[in-house]
Amino acid sequence: MKSFGLKITFAAALLASVAMPALADDAPPAPSYGSIAAYLAVESDYRYRGISQNNTEVTPEGSVNWTGPIGFYAGTWLAKTDWGGKNPGFEMDIYGGKHFDLDGTDLNIEAYYYSYPDFNAFGGPKASYFEMQGYLTHTWGKLTLTAMGAYSPEWSLAGGDGWYTAGTAAYAVTDWLSLSGTLGHQWVKAAPTDYTHWDVGATATYKSFSLDVRYVGNDIKAGDAGFWMATKGAVKDTVKANLTYNFNLL
Repeated sequence: MKSFGLKITFAAALLASVAMPALADDAPPAPSYGSIAAYLAVESDYRYRGISQNNTEVTPEGSVNWTGPIGFYAGTWLAKTDWGGKNPGFEMDIYGGKHFDLDGTDLNIEAYYYSYPDFNAFGGPKASYFEMQGYLTHTWGKLTLTAMGAYSPEWSLAGGDGWYTAGTAAYAVTDWLSLSGTLGHQWVKAAPTDYTHWDVGATATYKSFSLDVRYVGNDIKAGDAGFWMATKGAVKDTVKANLTYNFNLL
């Protein structure tokens, strides 16, 4: 699943386009069908909510995102994965939602489907699952705060109800450097225990490129690690880097 930080980046771009004042013109504006942006990335370790999804290996990623009128958007996200024995081999997510302006605070309601098309459980439970997500984001000068909550009626691999909440703070040091951190908590009905994860790092941008480096950790105990991920080292703290190239398609 694409990172929380990239979600915020897409949201910020959308808000900027919505907030841009219209030029004075007697003629009615031309109809707009939105814009399409994409990115390609390579990550030293694909971590989702503090847990490695690709056996702590380098991961290629990509996304295509449509931003439509009055706050609507949709997209897809793809990454290499390995939960053990190179199974599943990749993740392909589909999402869509809408932004609402609440007097300067952005409310983002999103439907998100995590898909693992080549997952082989030999007739067992499916890995793919659906999650409903909500975000509240507000900016005060250089500081941006985001609160997020999510619910899944059936977590991956028949895990039952899943609940998640997180908060992210980002501070723009300069026009090309920002600092950010996230604290999140995950509950799953079938899990032996819930857990908390965190990360802190910096993002540098240059033209269409961005480099993000951060420390990622969680409080999952060794005896509970197998429920969350079977691969060795998946729940250990780490420092990871992500290099991204952003571009417009339409």
